[in-house]
Amino acid sequence: MGMIEDIPKLYTALAEWLACFVFVILLKRRWSFKMTSVCCAVSLLLLAAVQYYIGIAPLWLWIPGMIVALGIMYGTIFLCCRVLAADAGFYLAIAFNTAEFAASLDWQLYSFAVQQGYGSHLLQAVLLFVCYGGAFYWLFRMEHKRLTAKQDLQVSVREMLSAAVVAVGAFLISNISYVNPDTPLSGRMSIEIFYIRTLVDFAGVIMLSALQDRWQELQAWREVEAINSVLQRQYEQYCQSRENIEIINRKYHDLKHQIGIIRMEQDARKREEYLCQMESGIEGFAMEHQTGNAVLDTILNSKQMYCVQHQINLNVVADGEKLDFMDAMSLCSIFGNALDNAIESVELIPEQEKRLIRLAVYTQNQFLMIRVENYFETDIQIEGGELQTTKGEKNYHGYGIKSIRYAAEQYDGSIAVNPEGNWFSIKVLIPLPEG
Repeated sequence: MGMIEDIPKLYTALAEWLACFVFVILLKRRWSFKMTSVCCAVSLLLLAAVQYYIGIAPLWLWIPGMIVALGIMYGTIFLCCRVLAADAGFYLAIAFNTAEFAASLDWQLYSFAVQQGYGSHLLQAVLLFVCYGGAFYWLFRMEHKRLTAKQDLQVSVREMLSAAVVAVGAFLISNISYVNPDTPLSGRMSIEIFYIRTLVDFAGVIMLSALQDRWQELQAWREVEAINSVLQRQYEQYCQSRENIEIINRKYHDLKHQIGIIRMEQDARKREEYLCQMESGIEGFAMEHQTGNAVLDTILNSKQMYCVQHQINLNVVADGEKLDFMDAMSLCSIFGNALDNAIESVELIPEQEKRLIRLAVYTQNQFLMIRVENYFETDIQIEGGELQTTKGEKNYHGYGIKSIRYAAEQYDGSIAVNPEGNWFSIKVLIPLPEG
């Protein structure tokens, strides 16, 4: 076409590898540092080899060669990072478009310098460092900000395919002039072709960045909705439990009076046997917990009923009056979810004597301390301060802990989850209001 040669293929390979390496640095590693380093080194060699052969192969092998390069990039991200398959596909789209943009911008600037008579190996190296360094530093900063808040993007396959369409579309349009200059989207002059390629690649990067921001906003919104749903359920359970406890207490006191009358019967042996059975049957349903806070009492007595029925020992030492500054919804979220998690854990233990739960509420140094502990014998993983669920559907679980954290943060508080020995504890720390 009578113009400066296209981007050196080794430059393209370097750009593709650096884009993938950004995500390898930011995301959680799947393997050890040594294995990850080996994987990255092999990836660089493979990309360099593929791009070299693309440069010397016939034009009709260009698309198959790029598909192989994309496969290597995807493998680098997926094998080196602990990510979902669809997430790896989306990160691939961003990495590929950013690599194309960096390589295109670098070579456009150098081509312009050559046309002005300033071409040299030194300038080529400087522009490579500046353009690649700037592009991939920008990618690092943007993705670091996004991935700090959330490791898993959790895009659907449909969303991943949408990102792929954007990336592939931008790539094809930006390179169409090199394949066929006789199309409405092709350029015919050297500067036109470089400009079209750089501009389209940049547009692709911006579109994918906007898509990622939008999806993460939607995910955050869905998470807040799920937390609110859990909180609302806990509050509804509290309201229902309060009504049930009032009914049970009335029945309990009625039975007490009935028992007193039955004791006057003549057949002492049968009477005592019958009465003992009645008393043992209703003993677990009396208002055992009176902490000084009506909401906490309702929650505890409701959970106590369940614990009695399932042979779980719930031990409570709580100064409920210290909770008066907190609203009912927050108390339901914190205590309801913490106790539900503890009950669910100890129910898995076959030995009845090991089904132990301890709850404490007290103040220390102007802070309200809430501690819920339970005995456990299963494997628990904590990564980045987050409890990793052992349930199969990870996307739909774990909101109990998040609800507790959300409720605590409404009062500038914090929570900590900690397995120590055979005891798992959830600790909530909330500053007491002044005055």
